Amino acid sequence: MRALSLPGCGCRGAFQFAVLARLAAAGERFDLVGGASSGSLAGAAYVAGKSLDGPAIYRTLASTQVASPRWLASEKSPFGMSRIVLESLARHIPERDITSGEAELLVSTTRLVAFLGSLASRRAAGNRGAAVIHSSRERASFHDVLLASCTFPPFYARLPRIDGEIHVDGGATDNTLIEALVARGATHITVITPHAAGTVYRGLFQRVGAPAVPAHVELRVIRPARPLRLRSFDFDPVRLEEALGTPHVATVSRPRSAD
Repeated sequence: MRALSLPGCGCRGAFQFAVLARLAAAGERFDLVGGASSGSLAGAAYVAGKSLDGPAIYRTLASTQVASPRWLASEKSPFGMSRIVLESLARHIPERDITSGEAELLVSTTRLVAFLGSLASRRAAGNRGAAVIHSSRERASFHDVLLASCTFPPFYARLPRIDGEIHVDGGATDNTLIEALVARGATHITVITPHAAGTVYRGLFQRVGAPAVPAHVELRVIRPARPLRLRSFDFDPVRLEEALGTPHVATVSRPRSAD
């Protein structure tokens, strides 16, 4: 089973959208996709069959003014990312295309109360109770899940509720979904990271490092050929276009035989 991991990376998700457009143009297919935070949007575009249009979709997201007095009426905040994301999803990536896609989409969110409790008690394993994985095979209203996975206050003024509980940025507790992909039977995992060193972070306050998979799983890491100038919260159009046009390189680690 071929799986795709799309870690959250803020505005650097432009690189993921660009790479997915190239892979789609080359005819590459995945059976299972895991996305966190901004990576969940790229994952939704892939599952919905919109990867070839991905760079154009991303441009519409980034071209809207995030901070403006005009958001005060609808968002009760000068930040409009919640509205921007929902409207872009409705326009470009309909829920029906996500839930009916050939590939299954897994998206992580974070139960806010449980996460804050784990931080307060300094429990190292507290994230396990706070992280939630949602499947496009199990939820019809998937735009709410995507918004929750992306929500990072204060840029997202709304605090989304799923099943009556506040959920926020999935990258805070499970930014790669590698364990969930392996549990679903993935034997080949491709990770697309915006870090030129090929690294990822697994969650908030956790160290950045190389992605790791079990010995029986083949791992391919796709990374930029050179460091991106685009930062995590950076809507500069010039740096955005650079990120979309940056070539990528891939490193493959073959499964290790059991002795």
